[in-house]
Amino acid sequence: MTKTQVGFIGLGIMGRGMALNLLKAGFPLTIYARNPQKVQDIVAAGALLVNSSREVAEKSEITITIVPDSPEVLEVILGQNGALEGAQPGSIIIDMSTINPATSRNVAEHCNAKGVHFMDAPVSGGSIGAQTGTLAIMAGGDASVFQRALPIFQAMGRAEAIYHVGVVGSGEVVKIVNNVMGAIITAACGEALAMGVKAGVEVEKIAEIVTNSSGSNWQLANAFPRNVFSGAFKPGFFTELMYKDVGLALQLAEQVGTPATMAQLARGMFESAIAAGYGRDDYTSVVRPVEAAAGVELRAKS
Repeated sequence: MTKTQVGFIGLGIMGRGMALNLLKAGFPLTIYARNPQKVQDIVAAGALLVNSSREVAEKSEITITIVPDSPEVLEVILGQNGALEGAQPGSIIIDMSTINPATSRNVAEHCNAKGVHFMDAPVSGGSIGAQTGTLAIMAGGDASVFQRALPIFQAMGRAEAIYHVGVVGSGEVVKIVNNVMGAIITAACGEALAMGVKAGVEVEKIAEIVTNSSGSNWQLANAFPRNVFSGAFKPGFFTELMYKDVGLALQLAEQVGTPATMAQLARGMFESAIAAGYGRDDYTSVVRPVEAAAGVELRAKS
């Protein structure tokens, strides 16, 4: 059976692993990068490197984009030499960035006018999930288009965490909800742990007990041991990107008329982490200004 021709634009900390997993799954892959030298490993793995987003779409049945924010999405899809210029009627463009749902709907309108299908399909799982092909994927768009794209999603994500959410923009809504929850929980864990450590209890003991109690959460069980307790803060997801995503949540809350008190507080904490120089470190660096203010570090002794 002939594999779908796939294109990929946005080969950064997330896109690199995703693209390599598509190649591992046997999909013919065409890529574009502003700095070709940074993607030579992907070329060596079998990808065809071309000179523009337009060329990617010209050669692809399904074109994937994953870039930092709405302006970049508009540029690589709708801009000069963008993917939509090269996309053929009936082909699919899937944006896997985390952006404002309104931007996704705007791009979809332009694609539909040319007979090109569009889906928003943001992901969760960070760089580790991208590398291991275990991302959670939440897709918005027509159900029939989702079914066409499903084998592509399965090459990048785990089967039980690939969701068709609803119409275009729905995937972005769920991703924003997910990330603002993660941001609030991470910031709250940092404050609570600092309090406990300052009061004289070792952070490992607090984490062990809380993980087996009502305060248990994914951030404490996974992200904190990997980055905070170790002191590594190796970016799986940049602090500056989490700050951006909390901003998207504030925009969405304003648009739909819901309170966002906790999101406001969390965004201020992430802003402090960026001001302290941690913008390109892992998002768990939100705890570092808390540590500085408390005069403690949340490092495990073991």
